[in-house]
Amino acid sequence: MLNAIRLICGFILDGLFGDPQGKWHPVVLIGKAISVLEKWFFPKKRNFKREFIMGFVLVIFMAGGMGIPYYYLSLWLRQCFLPGFWGLEIYLIFSFTAYRTLMKRVNDVKLALERDDLVSARQDLKHLVGRDTEHFSEKEIVRAVIESLAESYSDGILAPLFYIALFGALGGLIYKISNTLDSMLGYKNSRYYFFGFASARFDDLMNIIPSRLSVAMIGISAMILGKFWKGVFHYSFRDARKHPSLNAGWPESALAGALGIQLGGANYYGGKREEYPFLGEPLLELIPARIDEALIVIRYSTYIGVLVYSLFSIIIWLF
Repeated sequence: MLNAIRLICGFILDGLFGDPQGKWHPVVLIGKAISVLEKWFFPKKRNFKREFIMGFVLVIFMAGGMGIPYYYLSLWLRQCFLPGFWGLEIYLIFSFTAYRTLMKRVNDVKLALERDDLVSARQDLKHLVGRDTEHFSEKEIVRAVIESLAESYSDGILAPLFYIALFGALGGLIYKISNTLDSMLGYKNSRYYFFGFASARFDDLMNIIPSRLSVAMIGISAMILGKFWKGVFHYSFRDARKHPSLNAGWPESALAGALGIQLGGANYYGGKREEYPFLGEPLLELIPARIDEALIVIRYSTYIGVLVYSLFSIIIWLF
């Protein structure tokens, strides 16, 4: 019951103020810790087997080294200084969700497109995607921003809230560790292919349930809004597994189905072309108005997710 109240309070703060930026932000501190440990654990001489093993050691060290101290700190605060416990939990929950920031960045791209300012739209899009955006057409910008919105909804909002509902701020902390490890080390390049394997798989594992739950949340919101809610489920189960990512295909297919659009196609990363499978069907064109529709669907899906997870947290407390 009380964890549900803290979850709602943290989310309300995020909705009001957005991500609390700064050098003391918990995720910034997690990133700094990963950078230090990477220097310690990455073998001085290249050895693929050793890199593979040390990648797992780093993941365990990060999760245990930050999770265990926080568990005992929260236990002590709960027993000795309850207001401090509540304040810390709510602040961390506030820091671990990214609802307002995500919606603002997507809206910035939409506003630039409405002004016919493709240069600004491409620049704003860089805050959302890692692909090359320099020569994007309006249609490519719309596709990219909706794909990013769908994936970020799942791993930036729904997933941390899921683990917070289960385990409080500790759950959100462990999730953010996995997410940051993947974003910093989970690359399939010459340096991180073996060393970053554990980080990438850890993040995949943590997102398996939330990414599939995102289909249900988007489906319910599409039903409420009178969108193509049947397409949410049809295209998710038809297309999600085509995506090279274990989890990203689920929210992307669901949002494509809700909007009646098709996502996927060619992307460029550092000048290298990569082909992604098509998700959904092109019933409607990829025009700037689709971004507005996507924002509304995700807004409703987020509120539904907060409600469902709060009720879930109360049920756990009751039993």
